[in-house]
Amino acid sequence: MYVVFGATGQTGSAVADALLEKNQSVRVVLRSDKTAAAWRAKGADVVFADISDSETMTNAMRNADAVYAMNPPAYNVADMFAVARGIGERYVAAIKNSGVQKVVLLSSIGSQHASGTGNILTTHILETIFGKLKIPVAFLRASAFMENWSSVAKIAAEQGILSSFYTPLEHKIPMVCAADIGRTVAQAMTEDWTGQRIIELHGAADYSPNDVAAAFAAALGRDVRAVAVPESDWQATISRFGFSPEAVNSYSEMMRGFNSGHIVFEGGSHLQTIKGQTMIADAIGKMIAEQT
Repeated sequence: MYVVFGATGQTGSAVADALLEKNQSVRVVLRSDKTAAAWRAKGADVVFADISDSETMTNAMRNADAVYAMNPPAYNVADMFAVARGIGERYVAAIKNSGVQKVVLLSSIGSQHASGTGNILTTHILETIFGKLKIPVAFLRASAFMENWSSVAKIAAEQGILSSFYTPLEHKIPMVCAADIGRTVAQAMTEDWTGQRIIELHGAADYSPNDVAAAFAAALGRDVRAVAVPESDWQATISRFGFSPEAVNSYSEMMRGFNSGHIVFEGGSHLQTIKGQTMIADAIGKMIAEQT
C-alpha cells in the first residue's frame, strides 16, 4: 500500500495518479470528503487526517510500504519555518509509530543551504528532521514549478505582458511540471534502496522568463513579452497574494536567491539526477486550455 499526503494539491494528486497508472494500491490522505468520491472512483482507498494531528497521521500510514510526504505552503502565518518544523516532527513521529517502510519527501532545489533561500528553508528544515529516520528516505529536490506561471496567465492573455520576479529576463533556471514530479515520486516509491538518497529533478530543459513568454505567445496566438517586476515593487505586489508580512520577506529573499545564482542544484556524484519529460510549451498550452 502506497500512502499519499496532499492528494488535493498539485503534486500529491500527480503522485497518486501516477501510482494508480502503475496499478499500485493507493491510499490518499484527505482533510475533508470534498474529493473523496472522485478518488474512490479512480480506485484509491481514502482516509482522513490532518497534519496538525499525529494520531490521525499515524492511522493514515498504517501498513504502508511507502509514504509520500510534503509540506503545504503556510504563506499566511508569521513563522512558516516554525510551522514546517512542527509538521516535520509530527510526520516523523507518525512514521515511527505506524511502521512505514520507506518515505519520499518533496523537497526543493536549493535545499542544501541553511540560509539565503527564503521559503525554501522550510524544505531544508524538513530534510534535517526526516534525516533522523532509520528507514530508507528519499529527498526529491524539485525545480521551480511550471504551474506557478498560472498566476499571471490572465494578464498575459489580456495585456500581452508576463510579469516576472526572475531577472535578468534571459537568465534560464530549472523548471518542472507537477506531472513529472508525480511520475518521479511514484517511481521512487516503488523502488528499493537503503539509507538516504537525494534526487534532483530537473525539467526537460531550463527556461528563462523570455522563454516562458514565448510559450504563452504560442499558446494564446498573440504577442506576449516578459517584463521584470522592479524589486522596489516586490513588497506591494507579493502582499496582494494574501501573504503575511514575514512571508513577503521570505518570498523576496527566495527570488533574490534565484536571481543571484545562490539557489541552484547541489550536484555531485552522491546525488541522483533525473530530467522531466514536459516542455514549457506543452505545460503552458495545457494551462491555457484549462483556463478557457
